[in-house]
Amino acid sequence: MGWQIIAAAMAGYLALLGRSAWKQGEFRQFLRSLAIVATLCALLAGAVALAMLLDRA
Repeated sequence: MGWQIIAAAMAGYLALLGRSAWKQGEFRQFLRSLAIVATLCALLAGAVALAMLLDRA
């Protein structure tokens, strides 16, 4: 239940940021930054998963 509240709050915050970027005409920059952050999070998650797999062996 706690993670769902955190995810909903984060989604709401990103929606507000996107709306603000849209109004200021900077939506493409917002999307590019969001993609960079998502890629970095995925790389970090992949590194942690790889470390966990290597630790089991």
